[in-house]
Amino acid sequence: MKKSLPTHNQGSIQQELLRALRYHRPLSLLAITAEYSTTPSLLSAGTRFHDILRKHLRNTDIVAEDTETRVYLLLPETPIEGSLILANRLVRDLVSPEGLLKSLHIGLSAIDEGVYRADDLISTAIISNMAAQSAGRPIFSIATFRDKSLSLSAMVAVALNLPVDDLEELSAFLERTRHEPEGIRKSASELAVRLSKKLKLDDDTQEIVRFWILMHDLPRNTTPAPAPDEILPHLSRRKKAFHTSLMNYSPLAENPAKREAKARALLDVFTAVLQEIETYHNPTQEIFEDILRKVVARCEDRGMDKQVLALVRKTSSAEWFSYPS
Repeated sequence: MKKSLPTHNQGSIQQELLRALRYHRPLSLLAITAEYSTTPSLLSAGTRFHDILRKHLRNTDIVAEDTETRVYLLLPETPIEGSLILANRLVRDLVSPEGLLKSLHIGLSAIDEGVYRADDLISTAIISNMAAQSAGRPIFSIATFRDKSLSLSAMVAVALNLPVDDLEELSAFLERTRHEPEGIRKSASELAVRLSKKLKLDDDTQEIVRFWILMHDLPRNTTPAPAPDEILPHLSRRKKAFHTSLMNYSPLAENPAKREAKARALLDVFTAVLQEIETYHNPTQEIFEDILRKVVARCEDRGMDKQVLALVRKTSSAEWFSYPS
């Protein structure tokens, strides 16, 4: 789902985005949501969220108000480390039990590896804001999805709380940071689901396969075990059960049950292909076909499920991703 900034100040925001991209200057975007101690519509002039924030900003910072409780804050000439300092200061200075603001949730993104366009910057800031809310943290940076500061279990819970479209946006961001061919995770996940149906895997298992292909690098971006003080993001009862199933199928899970063998084999071979592709960035059709042959051969040597490997072997490069004509 493509996201856009509110029309207020949109011209100035777009101008800053173009300038930063053209001249390779740092630029950060914060998506901020607030919870008031009173009804926002009852606030007097000067106590609206936009006005409260403006007192803590530089003249060059741009505030775009979306709703009474949500704004976007664009910080020119500011890398993500600088925006994190500001975010911490806002939470420290503005939030108090007796004050006007009961809580802030701030999602941070910046022009960096994996964020090259205006749409990338906007969507990753919004996703980070949703992650802050689901994780119960005041601040969540897009870098957190890669910096190993959370456990795999907690990160899976954060991802589960994202809407389907936003999970795909997050997957596309991670895809860009790995320099994988554009769109290959989505194509590979759809292909894997089609093969799952041929293997007669149930709907929940198909969804598990899809999730782990979209997010195949989460184990590399997280820690295996949670820290003693880490709190698992809140999940509904249904999502909590699905979270348990996802962790049972994760690449770090040991001794899978026999009924899981086909799904695990499918995940292992698809993940191996995606990891090989990272080396080539944009492989030619011939190189990709060679990668596929080698991966399937290695999986055969490991004694993986023959039916799964036979189905994967028959796939074409066009099913994994498109080549320009």
